[in-house]
Amino acid sequence: MQSAHAAPDVRRAGPAVAVAKKRHHEAETDYRRGLALGQRNDWIKAAQAFARAARRNPDDAVFWLNLAHAHVKTGELEQAAVAARRAVALDPTSELALSIATQCLSAGNRHEETIELLRRLDLDKVKNPNPHFALGDALAALNRLQEAVDAYLAALRCKHDFMPAHVHLGNVFERLKMHEEARECFLTAIAVGGHRAELLSAMAYQSQHACRWDLFARDLAELQAEFAAGSFRAAPFQLLTMPSRRSEQRGTGSAHWADRCGTVVPLPRPGPRRPGARVRIGYATNDIFRHATAYLLAEVLERHDRERFELYLYSYGHDDGSPIRQRIIDNAGAGFVDVARMSDRALAERIRSDDIDILVDLKGYTMGSRLRVFALHPARVQVNYLGYPGTLGSTAHEYIIGDAIVTPLAHAADYTERIAQMPHCYQPNDRRRVIGPRPTRAECGLPERGFVFCSFNSCYKITAEVFDRWCRLLQQVEGSVLWLYEANPQARRNLIREAQGRGIDEARIIWAPHVDLEPHLGRLQLADLALDTLPVNAHTTASDALWAGVPMVTTPGESFVSRVASSVLHACGLPELVAADGAAYEELALQLARDPQRLAALRAKLAARRDDCPLFDSATYTRDLEALYLRMLDAWERGAGPQALAAAGPA
Repeated sequence: MQSAHAAPDVRRAGPAVAVAKKRHHEAETDYRRGLALGQRNDWIKAAQAFARAARRNPDDAVFWLNLAHAHVKTGELEQAAVAARRAVALDPTSELALSIATQCLSAGNRHEETIELLRRLDLDKVKNPNPHFALGDALAALNRLQEAVDAYLAALRCKHDFMPAHVHLGNVFERLKMHEEARECFLTAIAVGGHRAELLSAMAYQSQHACRWDLFARDLAELQAEFAAGSFRAAPFQLLTMPSRRSEQRGTGSAHWADRCGTVVPLPRPGPRRPGARVRIGYATNDIFRHATAYLLAEVLERHDRERFELYLYSYGHDDGSPIRQRIIDNAGAGFVDVARMSDRALAERIRSDDIDILVDLKGYTMGSRLRVFALHPARVQVNYLGYPGTLGSTAHEYIIGDAIVTPLAHAADYTERIAQMPHCYQPNDRRRVIGPRPTRAECGLPERGFVFCSFNSCYKITAEVFDRWCRLLQQVEGSVLWLYEANPQARRNLIREAQGRGIDEARIIWAPHVDLEPHLGRLQLADLALDTLPVNAHTTASDALWAGVPMVTTPGESFVSRVASSVLHACGLPELVAADGAAYEELALQLARDPQRLAALRAKLAARRDDCPLFDSATYTRDLEALYLRMLDAWERGAGPQALAAAGPA
């Protein structure tokens, strides 16, 4: 059949056609070479081949799409996003190009661009769940939570059994403090094929937040059955909050690390240090705002010896405009680097170019962590510190900073990191925390008379066993009340029901709303005795109570997360408030409530020691921390590899 197109004038068009054919042939050759290299997992050379193909034939969407895919494989997400967006522009109907483009933009924390790209589509007519799902993820990352809910629901209208949307919808419900609804989402995700152990841990965690202990008991039993069958793929932080063994925490951390970072190829080993150079310490976190980590660490950052140490602070969180954020930024000066819009690869390369000696992970497996940055291992030594009270199961963190109580060397087998002990308590504190004016009892909803037990821990830390003990204390101490932090409306409703079931009048549970740190420390002074929780102790909450002059009773558990309050109490000179077990804890709290003179003596002792005890001696703490960093770096320079660092004397 004769072509509908006129035959070209060979004399005039011949050379141009020949050149075009040659370029097309060369582009096809490069493209096929890229495919072959990709099959051999040589993605760097594959990306180079696809890039040549795209240069020779820039109007072929397939070439750009494969180039984007290769850049994803090499971790070059910015380049991947550029190539994928070019593919989308050439072929707007390509769902794969759109998917890769949104993934790359998301991985590069370019969420506004993701939303802009997706909303160019007529999403009401899109029957594929993936664009709706990607939109939900971008909105959630920007804390536009209700819009994210709508996007995930749109994805589920496209495909009701689209499992990831059920999971991410549950995650957003958690952030909206709709914990019972979040649990239902995770339960549905199991029904449509989600990983059972991972989702059971999420269900149990939501049950804890809502104080639905009936559901928690069921969820935990099923999760433990999964562990017994050898499945440790649960969320590590969620497991920390539940009764669990250290070996289970290590197994879960290792499985999580392998799943998220197992294929990451580290950067080449850093070269030797510059002779005579100051030690460069990099802190990485997204918590430079009104957050416990910022409040705890602020003075340590200020007190670092700038003649011996150079500080870098890699911040990838949001700017809440708070005084604590501005204080830290002002102190860090040029060392403060806002990396919120950098991809993991770009951030790792920035850290490497800054020649960081010791990179400190202040997040671990808490919300918003950047695990792949550490998997790329941009620094000479990498440290798990402060943010995550347990092992990460990581192959990229050489040390975890603890102390002789939270991380005794006898527990070393249950940590993938080497234990590095501070001489007193691992927890830093800020002596500049201002205690606000002491309000009246009436202003806080407290009765004018009567003993005030308090716990300002988040409600997920309150277990049925702990609450049993608290209710027995209320029954035995006439006129006493229990002052609790109102973490969410569901927990309040369910705790009231649980108290009534134990014979406690609702009026004896007093609820404290969230307030800023200064007025919170002020109102804490009204409490008579703080009661700790188990298996997750008070951490920052413990030092807050002691700073405000309120004694606290605790008992240690078997893992880091359940031994913090014991460490804090020893460091402020009150080891007598650490009970041997749960029964002794309850008895000690009862004795103190019935013996005003003994309690007054403890308060006087705390007041006398507060300003010079190790817990609140920020200057000495900073010197001790620096000495620990130097021991880590010395081992690296000697080529000795990471090794356990037992607590030493002050620097």
